[in-house]
Amino acid sequence: MSKGLREELELRLKDGHLPTTAVATTTLELGIDIGSVVAVSQLGAPRSLASLRQRLGRSGRREGSSAIFRNYLREPYPAADADPLDKLHFPVIQAVAALNLLRSKFVEPPETDPALLSVSVHQILSLIVQLGALSAGKLYLTLCRQGPFTTLTKTDFVDLLRGMGNGDAALIEQAPDCSLMLGAEGERLTASRDFYANFATDEEWRLVHTGRTLGTLPIVNALVVGSIIGFAGRRWRATDVDDRAKVVEVVAHSAGRVPKFDRLGQEPVHDRLAAEMLAVFLSHELPDYLDDNAKEFLAAGRAAFAQLVLQKSHFIDAGSATHVLTWRGTSANALLAVLLTSMGFACETFDVGITLTGCSIDDAFDVIASIDGCPPIEDLGRFVENLVVEKYDAYVPEDLLRRLWIRRHEPLREPMSQLICELAGMRPD
Repeated sequence: MSKGLREELELRLKDGHLPTTAVATTTLELGIDIGSVVAVSQLGAPRSLASLRQRLGRSGRREGSSAIFRNYLREPYPAADADPLDKLHFPVIQAVAALNLLRSKFVEPPETDPALLSVSVHQILSLIVQLGALSAGKLYLTLCRQGPFTTLTKTDFVDLLRGMGNGDAALIEQAPDCSLMLGAEGERLTASRDFYANFATDEEWRLVHTGRTLGTLPIVNALVVGSIIGFAGRRWRATDVDDRAKVVEVVAHSAGRVPKFDRLGQEPVHDRLAAEMLAVFLSHELPDYLDDNAKEFLAAGRAAFAQLVLQKSHFIDAGSATHVLTWRGTSANALLAVLLTSMGFACETFDVGITLTGCSIDDAFDVIASIDGCPPIEDLGRFVENLVVEKYDAYVPEDLLRRLWIRRHEPLREPMSQLICELAGMRPD
């Protein structure tokens, strides 16, 4: 938003006496004092219990008041020829599962952050900017003596520094006294306002109405003349799009379909949430907090679950593809997809399973049943290609990214072998 609109909203929230509804990204819930909040609403099913607790904790702070959470889900009525996964109504199931775990006080345990190397690059540059030229030993002791960076060995750290110093546009360079200082690329990077954020941000587009800038926002969905954009509590219609300058000319639009909200984050699903989703399918409980539509979709999802005989099988025939329901979370499904990809199969993941494209249900079962446990993670690591994910990963040597990927996934080898046995023991009818 433009500064004026944003500050007006912040003042209303802090005042606490004016009825105000703020629609925002998750940034508003972290570290910002916004006074007394009556209720918190979320669009989409919760994916992380830690985030859900943080979000819910924003309301009910006034003495004698309760924390109120409202969850809104988009659930289309699936067509007769819809994919079987659509008929299971996962969003409603996932929302119920998350609220069950919230009541049981479950929170995901801390894990090694995949962004560790990217954040390390950021912190090394920040320390050099703050303190001036530093020796490699001083940098290592400052960063890796305690806290999350202790998982980096001295060898890892040296390889990271070498990677940051390589190339024509190096982030760092070595002075005659062997201390490290900013290189040309490091100076350019740290001088940018974007450097302060430790996460990658989508490119901002500027919205202009009758010659006046309304503000900027990241736009992920495809944008054409006529597109409807939600901004500052109103609908706007794009009349001109300048892709090079990232400028959209807009006019006020009083009607039209509500624009699809861009997904600004993709939090991983924990194994415990995936298992609770299975428990919700098998349960007959109908939570009283659901509205009539949600109850209808929950019943329809359970009926589809029974029709597909998923209490006895993990496999779903989707015509040109086969869905494999692992009832595990993001990490396990990603590793299983890497394993099957290494065998020559085309795979994609979803929240509680994987999809084998161009593979019949019988072939999918036979392939998984033929696997004799999970191979060494180091062998699977050779097949991982999309290692550059976080903001500064491009400055990290590929060998180091792969090494930490292997180290992070090593604890999953035994559970993966158990999952393969479990899948192989339930042949589809």
